[in-house]
Amino acid sequence: MLDLVLCEFQKLKRRKFITLTMGVACLFPLPVLFLALRQQQAFYMLFRMVFIFGEMLFLPCVLGVLSTIIFLTEDENDVLKNILTVPVSRTKIFLSKCIMLMILAIIYCLLELSASILFAFMIGNATNASSFILFSILSGVFIFTCSMPVVLFVITFGKNFTVSNIASFIYGVICFALAYLCTGPGGEVLLKSKIGVLPIVMVFRWYLGYFPLEERLEKFNLYVVPTTLMLGYILIFLAITVFIGILVYRKKEV
Repeated sequence: MLDLVLCEFQKLKRRKFITLTMGVACLFPLPVLFLALRQQQAFYMLFRMVFIFGEMLFLPCVLGVLSTIIFLTEDENDVLKNILTVPVSRTKIFLSKCIMLMILAIIYCLLELSASILFAFMIGNATNASSFILFSILSGVFIFTCSMPVVLFVITFGKNFTVSNIASFIYGVICFALAYLCTGPGGEVLLKSKIGVLPIVMVFRWYLGYFPLEERLEKFNLYVVPTTLMLGYILIFLAITVFIGILVYRKKEV
């Protein structure tokens, strides 16, 4: 399995989109930092904004585009057909691609954290990074899991890059909108409804408990999801979506 994952990374070396995405992850905290400084906010406030816009909005879109790249390129020039001549099961091929996507999501989150800390340090707003490292790793895993429906869409219905990429961006924007609405007027009603147990909303509820909340958000402490419960939820959702993905991928025509 490790060899297959390494092989997937080797195939992505020629894709400039990966380098561009990681570069954006490093630069994204910069404008947010200046905004936080103008309002004289603490580092955790800066990092909260980076998480909301960089990870909850941008990262699902990135993972969707990556899914399109790694799965749809298999249909070009009979790549998948040639791969299957090697005695490797489709299940292992699918799992290796999912593992690679999860690793890229974690790297993206850690790069955003590193850039945030670096920029904050340069202007004298240094902080202890240890408490944010675990958060970044977990958020990478959680956002990847929330993006699994896009992977399922790509391997099931994705026939061309344009449609799959548009679907990825629509999914990312809808997820962000749902999480954002939960903190607006009527947000408590949404959290009490079935929307409150959707993957991206669960991630948002977990995030609310990780940082100090200002007075206007303290009412949402009732809906915070602890890390242990969130891990159990994510494992179940991931197992279900991966199982469905394996079934669909096995039946994929070559």
